[in-house]
Amino acid sequence: MKHLFTSERLGFRNWTEDDIPKMIEVSADPLVMRYFPAPASPEQTTSFIGRMQNECNEKGYCYFAVDRLDTSEFIGFIGLLDQNFDAPFMPATDIGWRLHHKHWNLGFATEGALRCLEYGFNDIGLKSIVATAPLANTNSINVMKKAGMQFKTEFIHPRLKGNAVIERCACYEISPSLIY
Repeated sequence: MKHLFTSERLGFRNWTEDDIPKMIEVSADPLVMRYFPAPASPEQTTSFIGRMQNECNEKGYCYFAVDRLDTSEFIGFIGLLDQNFDAPFMPATDIGWRLHHKHWNLGFATEGALRCLEYGFNDIGLKSIVATAPLANTNSINVMKKAGMQFKTEFIHPRLKGNAVIERCACYEISPSLIY
């Protein structure tokens, strides 16, 4: 597989058709998707991958398909995506991740986030990157903190409004000066 860039243990690349069934499995897992309104359908995941392929081809970044370098195993996504929903800090480039649960608690999300931040600032030239997660999703918030991101604000996510468990979210932000 041709990776656009790597970290110590991970390879980051554009998506292929072979990734579709693997990502369908990840995004259909209720454990992985517990901080979303519902698991994603196969159609939603297929559409998502098509959008990520286009974003990567057009901009040079997306929520990248990620492989373990030691096993070549697909583990999910980590990457950057331009977002623009109704929030005071938007529009912004978001960093996000979604990994198969068997790859949790191994440091992959933090390692991948750090490498994507470096890529975003050094290779893409971004001036700021944000991350958002429901307040209940302490694991993702911990990744943001470990990656050096700073708390920016708490907000009601417009796409989660009405879901009391996940609508209250935190936004963290980082600029190149905070990681160098």
